[in-house]
Amino acid sequence: MTVVMLVIHVVIGLGLIWMALQQMSKNVELGGAFGGGAAYAHFGRKKGLDTGEKITAVLGAAFFITSLLTAFVLK
Repeated sequence: MTVVMLVIHVVIGLGLIWMALQQMSKNVELGGAFGGGAAYAHFGRKKGLDTGEKITAVLGAAFFITSLLTAFVLK
């Protein structure tokens, strides 16, 4: 059971890292580095989450839950 929990936790962690790095590539321009939001100036900021942001949120919640479960299993 311990090995299974650790493997699941590592897989979720790697997925979370991958999704976070994918989202960072959106703001790699020079203006994004300094917090410039000129892309949203004309039509306003977007509302809601896109698919990648939803996946990242779910993976973050899953990582938190598996962290607690793994701590209880290893104890």
